[in-house]
Amino acid sequence: MSSELNPDRSALWRLGDVVAVLFLAIAIAETYFCYGDITYYLENHLFEWSQDLFLYMGAVLFFIASARAHDRVAQLSLLALTMFCLSILFREMDVRGTNLDAYLDYAFQHRWHYAFLGVLWITIFILSLRHLRLSFLFMLRWLLGATGVLMVAGIFFYVMGDVAEKHFLTGDPNISEMIEESMEQFGTLFIGFSGWLTLRRRPR
Repeated sequence: MSSELNPDRSALWRLGDVVAVLFLAIAIAETYFCYGDITYYLENHLFEWSQDLFLYMGAVLFFIASARAHDRVAQLSLLALTMFCLSILFREMDVRGTNLDAYLDYAFQHRWHYAFLGVLWITIFILSLRHLRLSFLFMLRWLLGATGVLMVAGIFFYVMGDVAEKHFLTGDPNISEMIEESMEQFGTLFIGFSGWLTLRRRPR
């Protein structure tokens, strides 16, 4: 039975790899063809939507990896990575002017989504108290692998986008915003890639 399932599973992984390459190609194409037109970089436009999609993708992939984890330490550690993606996603999300405005604007204005995240972070921390040393070793090993390299690269690009937002790279506000959103797009994309590779490798 397992030998019959393996080809299908391998085909699924290959399809995921093709989708990842496609996302990278789309991100490069967006940056190449859209740079110079500020309208693509405004709130709730193309680059913002791409970032939300990549962060949501990363959260889902880390969550699935957590559900398939071999042990409790890996499960909680991957849930923490899921929460990391959700935390950035909630930071980036802006429901104003969208169909969700009528339902979520009040909660976002009063930062209820951050309170929700805080409760989840505290819950994961409490559940991890019995495994702090092993959790630290798991995360260290994960960071030293290709999965961690992708995550660090993603964080680097994302932080550089924040630097551009504060006009450290140029005094032109439009150029600063375009650089910011471009950097953040690649940052969130690499974070999503990290989730995909983690799911493929099923770390212990």
